[in-house]
Amino acid sequence: MGRNKIQVGTVASAALAHFATLLSIQRKEKKITVEELCSRVGASKPTMIKILKGDPSVSIGLYFETAWVLGVSLFETDENRFAIKHKTNAKIEELLPNRVRRKKVILDDDF
Repeated sequence: MGRNKIQVGTVASAALAHFATLLSIQRKEKKITVEELCSRVGASKPTMIKILKGDPSVSIGLYFETAWVLGVSLFETDENRFAIKHKTNAKIEELLPNRVRRKKVILDDDF
């Protein structure tokens, strides 16, 4: 049984294509074969080809692992700044409610 095609918007599709291009360029600059990259990331060759093409059906964890192996910067180059950002975001998230509910609309049907 085949997988359903993943639907992504144009912005997400463009971002994936850009990210895949960065990964592909870095792989070629470092002269790493697809097979070597597969063994270092722990993915099969068909999956790695999908990653390098920007396929949205591949898990984001494999994209991030591939970026880490190739040395492509994801967010911040300084790990300390990333840790500080993470702590700040965690504090902000603690202040927000756990669940988001829509407000009930009370209809005035008294004519």
